[in-house]
Amino acid sequence: MVLVGALAGLAIGMSSVRYIESLLYDVKASDPAVLAIPALAILAAALLAALPAVIRAVRIDPASMLRSE
Repeated sequence: MVLVGALAGLAIGMSSVRYIESLLYDVKASDPAVLAIPALAILAAALLAALPAVIRAVRIDPASMLRSE
């Protein structure tokens, strides 16, 4: 879901390049650094949000979980 959202955001961002460039002085909206920083922030937030579930899933013993079902 994060990848689909990031791709959609990138597409919307690239389609609004002229508007973004008019807001920012001396910054190109298609500059890789301008695109990479928000993408990395979103990726970090998604990984941080998923971390507790991953840690909980790693701690579960598969054999005991299968027996309980």
